[in-house]
Order: sequence, then structure tokens, then C-alpha cells
Amino acid sequence: MQLLRRIDHALARGEGVLTFLVLLSMVLVAGFSAGIRNITRFDLPWASALLTDMWWADSYLRRGTLWLAFLGASLATYNHKHISIDVLVRIAPQRARYAMLSFASVAGGLITLALAYSFLTSVELNLIERPLEFEILSAEGASIHVCDTTQESVDAVEGVDRPTAFCVVRSVLHAVGVPAETPGATLQLMVPLMCFIIALRLIAYGIGFGLTLRAGPEAMRRADEVEHARMASAHAALQLPESSNDKGGV
Repeated sequence: MQLLRRIDHALARGEGVLTFLVLLSMVLVAGFSAGIRNITRFDLPWASALLTDMWWADSYLRRGTLWLAFLGASLATYNHKHISIDVLVRIAPQRARYAMLSFASVAGGLITLALAYSFLTSVELNLIERPLEFEILSAEGASIHVCDTTQESVDAVEGVDRPTAFCVVRSVLHAVGVPAETPGATLQLMVPLMCFIIALRLIAYGIGFGLTLRAGPEAMRRADEVEHARMASAHAALQLPESSNDKGGV
């Protein structure tokens, strides 16, 4: 159990770092895009060309919002801050409370696991769709993805660019058996992935509650103490520091 807790803690730290990076990149992209859009009012050719090259900015901001939503949902589950109906849990006796927590967590995990599979099925349909801007015709007349051909072949076709960064990600995904034809569809993989992680967390928490219940009253008392200490620490972190006046200063 300690190993699983450490893995869960490390995963949560990684999610926190990723959340910060995504939010920072969204702020930079949105700010830069807005600045360039304002500069185009002065009829500067380079500004108009740069704004045209940033056609992906709006799509990235939409996908980034989706990432932040599901990363936040996963972190809320890790901190036991997810939405729950706990009226009965608050008034139930200790043994009944742990029994309800165990059942609700496992049931919620199984439902979220089903949602992850449903979302994955939907994303798979988007992953295999290849729009015209991501394909070229070979010398034999066959349709080829721009990432599967040479840069010289792409340069020979007017209006087609080779997204190098996406091609690297696409090759990695193909190596693990995940098809990916467009960057937008690839970013949607975050939805089933985070649902899967949330499901694993809920099921693990449910098993933990069940094991605590089975261990007896003393184990449940210790678990309550740990939970109360964690909640007190979280509340203390949210409180504003006292001013010098509150401490008797002038």
C-alpha cells in the first residue's frame, strides 16, 4: 500500500506540473496572439503573415481548456475534493461509514472506467480521420500522410507543410499501437487517459477503505486521525497570513 501511495503521490505531482505548464503556455499563446492581432491594425505585412501562421492558436486554447478541466478533476480526486453526496457518510457510525465509502468509491471507479472506454471509442474515430491538408499523393497516385513522406516531397506540393513536432509524437503513438492523423485528435487522448487515472484512484481508495474496515476499530481510528490532519493542513494552507495589526502591532 505504501508503494501505491508513493506512486499516486508522484503521479499527482506530475499532474500538477503539467497543469502549470499547460496554463502557462495558454497564457503566453493567448497573449501573443492578441498582441499580434492588435498590431495588424497598422497594416504591417509581417504581422498579418505571423497571425496567419498562428492558425492553430484558437484550437490549442480550446484543447488546453479541456486538458486543464480533466487534470483538475484528477487532482481533485487525489485530494478527495471531488463532488460527492456525503450526507449519510457524515452521520453514519464508523463501520457503516467505511463500508459506504468503500462501496461508493469502487462503484464510482467502475462507472468512470466505463466512461473512459466510451471516450476512447469516440476519440479513436477522430484519430483515424485524415483531412486533406495532412495528405499528399505519391508518384504512384496513392494517398500518403505528410509525416510518412520526405520533406522534399512535401516541399514540392504547394500549400502543404510538414508538422515536424506532431510527426515525432505521431511516430511514438504508432509505435505503441495508437493511430493518430491530426494534432487536434491526438490532444483529445487526454480525456480517456485522465478518466482512466481517476477510475484507478477511486477503485484504489475503495479497496483501501475496505481494508481499513476489515482491520478493525483501531485502524479506522488511525485513518480518521490521518484524514483530519490532512484536512486541517489543507485548510491552514488556504488561510491568509495574519497582518501585524492582528498580532498587536500599531
